[in-house]
Amino acid sequence: MGSQFEVEVTVSSAQDLKNVNWRHGKLNPYAVVWIDPKSKCSTHVDEENAISPNWNEKLTIPFNSHIEDTTLYIDIVHAAAAAAEDTKPLIGSAKLRLRDIIDDVGLGGHGDKCLELKRPSGRPQGKVAVKVTVRDPRYRSPEQYYAPPPAGYPAYGAPQIYGQPGYGQSGYYGQEGYVGVEKNKSKFGGMGTGLAVGAVAGALGGLALAEGFDALEDDVADQVEDDSGYDGDDF
Repeated sequence: MGSQFEVEVTVSSAQDLKNVNWRHGKLNPYAVVWIDPKSKCSTHVDEENAISPNWNEKLTIPFNSHIEDTTLYIDIVHAAAAAAEDTKPLIGSAKLRLRDIIDDVGLGGHGDKCLELKRPSGRPQGKVAVKVTVRDPRYRSPEQYYAPPPAGYPAYGAPQIYGQPGYGQSGYYGQEGYVGVEKNKSKFGGMGTGLAVGAVAGALGGLALAEGFDALEDDVADQVEDDSGYDGDDF
């Protein structure tokens, strides 16, 4: 039987992010966190630390579903300027089963996790550090904080945002605690992806920006996965 609980998430920092905004400048990342895709909240935008942002921001999310069946989702997103229309805002995604927190520290305990971020194609895209507590709301802290997405950027009340095909829960391929193990891995990194990335590498010629190459490589890999009907939602 489902009961009213809440999860407190402190999004501490991220590291080794790739600059999806390399064509226009530095990265301005923030985190979007949710259980129900209709009720998303976010941190502030870190405009100083680019690929290694620090937020240290606490978000509190209520939920009514069974803890055993509930998953916390995190997107790291670039706050793109209106002029940068060719920049895809999604940097990487992670998710965490709340039952793993309960198993580790129990109800009301604080669990520290370093979650691997992944692109929709399954490519690693850095890591995000979080502190997570699942608790009965009768004992919630007075510092709880519900934050909307930053002003001037897309609202996250509905799925299919960021312009990503099939975006939503189906866009998450990582699993905390099982880094490097993917059921559908044979479809990614195979001959099709290798040839496509190789073709792009040849076309780039003298492009000196390593981050530009990495970003283009990610775009090609994501497109290959889309074309092959890849479904990475095998949590």
